[in-house]
Amino acid sequence: MPVVLAILIAVALGARGFLGSDDGGATDAGGAAASTEVRVVTPPPPVPAAGAAPEAIRRKPPPEHEGEKSNPEEREPYVQVRPGREAVLRDDPGGQVVGRVEDRTKFGSPTVLSVAQVRNRWLGVPTPQLPNGKLGWVRADPGTLRGGYTDVRVVVDLSSHEARIIKGSDVIRRWTVTVGAPDSPTPTGRFAVTDLFKGDLNPAYGCCAVALTATQPDLPSGWQGGDRIAFHGTDGALGVDASNGCIRSADRDVRAMLGLVPLGAPVLIRR
Repeated sequence: MPVVLAILIAVALGARGFLGSDDGGATDAGGAAASTEVRVVTPPPPVPAAGAAPEAIRRKPPPEHEGEKSNPEEREPYVQVRPGREAVLRDDPGGQVVGRVEDRTKFGSPTVLSVAQVRNRWLGVPTPQLPNGKLGWVRADPGTLRGGYTDVRVVVDLSSHEARIIKGSDVIRRWTVTVGAPDSPTPTGRFAVTDLFKGDLNPAYGCCAVALTATQPDLPSGWQGGDRIAFHGTDGALGVDASNGCIRSADRDVRAMLGLVPLGAPVLIRR
């Protein structure tokens, strides 16, 4: 499936004049014809131990390079909103407008969208602007979006309280997690990484956090912490059902995620 998606994205973003922007132009901010190639990428370098801690880690998506060695079957496509541009989000291909996707997330990170489906000229992406399990659709406009791949994904098994980072076909890290309590279960489905945070967080969130497109529809009464699901650190018990939906992990494991998992990486949460 990733190969099929990749080919379709390459065709969609690579056919100049076939897929223009919503206003009829397929140009970059300077008016020149946009680059149309799908670029091969690798996961980002490790996050430094020190730095501008209070804000979202505002770094570019994984750098491109020649000679990608991973199995193409294991690569997952993404698109990034180009700087200064904005994508229109619809509920179906060519359907009703449900929102807009700017080049930065609400937390300040570059906007990188995991591509879960392709229908002709449209890309289906997980988004926190729609309910869990419902894809948003953006037009495959090379003037607005830049294509790429990642060979990294995250899998969470709720029943076994285990998370894994997979690179290509290899599990490169696994650890025990605490997940949602029975009254506030962690949602299941395919999601994606939107933001990475390090330092100066609420002590309840430990050292760092990895925000997802997933949201919590079953918020506890009086909860003021927002509805976004994230991996975050904890010094509490692990391997139990006790959170408000977030995926609690030891600080060392979330810190490792910051160095291994890029923006836009797919996250599969299952029972």
